[in-house]
Order: sequence, then C-alpha cells, then structure tokens
Amino acid sequence: MSASLSWTAARRIALRAQGMGGARRSEHPTTATSRRALARTLESTQLLQIDSVSVFARAHHLPVYTRTGIWDPAVLDRALRPGPHRILHESLAHEAALTSPEVHRLLAFRRRDTAERDWGALREIATSSPHLFARTREAVAELGPVSAAAVSRHLGDLERGEGWGWRRTSTQWAVEYLFRTGELDCVARNPQFERLYVPVEEAPGPPGRAAAVGELVSRAARCLGIADAGALADYFRLRVREVRPAIEDLISRGELEEVEVAHPAGQRRMLLHAEAPRARRLRTAALVSPFDPIVFHRPRLEHLFDVDYRIGIYTPAARRTTGYYSLLFLHGDLIPARVDLRADRARGVLEVRGTYREPLPHLPSRSRPPDEEVLDALVAELGRAARWQGLEGIEVSTGSGTGELSSALARQCGQG
Repeated sequence: MSASLSWTAARRIALRAQGMGGARRSEHPTTATSRRALARTLESTQLLQIDSVSVFARAHHLPVYTRTGIWDPAVLDRALRPGPHRILHESLAHEAALTSPEVHRLLAFRRRDTAERDWGALREIATSSPHLFARTREAVAELGPVSAAAVSRHLGDLERGEGWGWRRTSTQWAVEYLFRTGELDCVARNPQFERLYVPVEEAPGPPGRAAAVGELVSRAARCLGIADAGALADYFRLRVREVRPAIEDLISRGELEEVEVAHPAGQRRMLLHAEAPRARRLRTAALVSPFDPIVFHRPRLEHLFDVDYRIGIYTPAARRTTGYYSLLFLHGDLIPARVDLRADRARGVLEVRGTYREPLPHLPSRSRPPDEEVLDALVAELGRAARWQGLEGIEVSTGSGTGELSSALARQCGQG
C-alpha cells in the first residue's frame, strides 16, 4: 500500500527541494556572496533556463533571486568563462539552459543525436559550399570568442534566407550546427544576447545513453522532491517512454517511492524522492519566473499549486488576460497572485502593469490567505525587486485590464 501525503505537504516538499524557504537578501551583497548564491541555486536546480526577454529581468537571472534575494548577475557571466572556476555550461537541457558541468556532460547523447539528424539547411550547405564547415571552424578558432554573425561577416557570407523565421546565413547555420553537436562552446553572450563561441576543449568521455538518462532522471527527482513521470521527463526534456526504465530502476533501489497525494479533485499518485526535504512550513514571499524549474511542467504546476499558467508574450495583446510577462507570486506554499512587471530604467521606476488574483479553484476558502496579507507581502517583495534592478520607485497601473488586486496594491504603495 502506498504512503499518503497531504496536498499541502506535497507543495512544501516541492518548494524546499528547489531551495526555497531560506532567508533572502534585501541589500546588494559582495561578489563572493553572489557567487555562492549562484552555486547554491545550481545545487537545487541543476540548470537555469535561458530567455532573452528582459522586460523586467532575464529569466536565467531570476531563479537565484527567487531563492536567495538580491544578488549580482554579473557573476553568472564570469561563471561561464573557461578555466578552473567555471561552474556553468550552456546546453540544450530544458530548452536552452545554463547547466552544471556534470549535466552538460550527461547531455552528450543529445549532441550526438543532433549530429545524426537530417538538417535540410545543412544538406544544401554541404552541396553548395562543401568547404564552409572547415572555414567556419578555422574562423572561430582565430576570432573566438565570437558570434555567429561576426563569423558570417568575416567570411563575407551576408546572404540571409527568406521568410519571417530564422533568417540565417549559411555560415550562421553552420555555427549553430557545430554548437548543437558539441564542437563549439558558448562562453558568453554579447549585449545583443548573441552567443559567443570558442572551439570545445577535449573533455572526458561521456557515459552511454542509458546511464546518462538514468542519472538525469535521478537528478530531476532530487530537484523536484515529488513529481510524476511527466515532470521527471520534462525537467531535461526527455521522452516519458525513455525515462520509464530509469524510474523503475530508481523505485527498485529505493531512491523513489510511490505515494498518494490527497487532492480535492481526487487522489494523485506521485513519486517521492528518498532524500526529499521534510514538509516544513515556509515563511517566504518571492517572485517566480515562468521559466523557473519550480513551474517548468505546467501540469505539475496545476496539480500541486492549483495554477493554470499561460505566458502572455506568445498571445496577441487583445487576448491576454494577465499581462505580457507576468511573474507568479509565491506566498508561503501557495501562489495567490501574479504581477506583470516592467523595469522602466530611463525613469528609474518599476512598473506594475497588472496585479491578478489566482483563482485557485480547488483550494478551500479557509486555506486562502486574505488579500491584505498577500498585498503586504507583495509590497515588500516589489521593493526588494526594485532595489535589485536599481530602480527607485514603484508605479502601479489601475483600471480596466490591470487585475482585481491593482487598486488595492496602488493604495498600499501610497498611490491615490
């Protein structure tokens, strides 16, 4: 018979496994403290998903802030540089992500798969420009760290493809292929957010595919604390059928245990890691990126936290219901609200363009925190977020489309 857990306990385990629940800084720390904050976050997450949207803060900067408070993201750039102190590699993990060196090595099978895949653009290059790959390798070795666009200019390749999508030159396609197959290493991003490449140095031989998948599933299970097969597979973008043998192995070895999680909509069977943290109450309030590992797997977010989230950046403006790039607001072990933020750096103002109450349809009313409590915590968190981004004021939008909590938040912030 499977062990049973309450819905609340499952949420708390999930959050603590992700490094939530500790003290968060409200003032700017030293470089050494920021580097330790980054390292501690990676211990809990194993990766930071990359995204170019910087309307408030870049997605790969937010998980460290969510867990530890104010930190200096400049240490992340230094942590990518080759050398003895490197702790990050850019990999195709959960989409494009910054990973620990160990995870990067485990994902070598994905790079091998990419090398064997049939790319239409590359077939054309191989036919029309058979020497392009050799010239591209030589240019990166000569110029690196260098962007694909700069390599293309260096080789005089300025002809881009037609259409609205990825309009790359042949050289840019070649660079992308060499990166995805493991011949090139990304060691930085330039101000235009383009990867900067160098040739890959010799690395220890990677494990076989089955062993690598088994270790990745084990790491995902530890990071999540409690999950189902779908969430375990999604963490490193593996297929569910591919991870099932690894899950069965982890169960047989006692690393995972099947448990029943009580839920108002019915019992849910999940997998609990043997070293998952205790379900202690969390006294935390934090903004959470939609690309944070806490909320990677949207079905798990809905099952554990009762939140149905769809990011607005991919939705036409007229159809958005909760803003362009809303961050989830974690309060204790619940997500009772979300806020659509924009950093207006020219004015030095953190704009709160929308403040929305989460419906939490399955959560009993007696378990919901009052709006006043949520807003008090949110005001403090917005102040911390503004300081982190070097902004001096907070400006809350109110009126149609700005959410059910916007007027009350504006009053809390001294507006009106």
